[in-house]
Amino acid sequence: MKIGYDRVIHASHELCLPYESKCNSLHGHSYQIHVEVQKKHLDENGMVVDFTKLGKVIDQLDHKHLNDIIDNPTAENVVLYLLSQISSLLTKPFKLKVRVWETENSYAEDEIKEGTK
Repeated sequence: MKIGYDRVIHASHELCLPYESKCNSLHGHSYQIHVEVQKKHLDENGMVVDFTKLGKVIDQLDHKHLNDIIDNPTAENVVLYLLSQISSLLTKPFKLKVRVWETENSYAEDEIKEGTK
């Protein structure tokens, strides 16, 4: 069984890049976040994972300055942060994928598989 969860959040950040970039200045984005969780077995409540719990993890970043939460908050590091936070909610085996759209034409994505073959 696979579930998906999509959410838009608004947050600011600034990147400390070793090259000239306009992203080195304080700015914000409306991030589109997409989460997929796949498990073979549902939990005792008949769920892969409670959507409310996913929302609470993502809400930690909404209307925040991401530098206060994530070191060097690139889109890639936001994905890694969300993978870490969401995977702590899940029992093995599972497959988790997170995609973070920083703009309408750029995103970062990664996935983890815990206890799956």
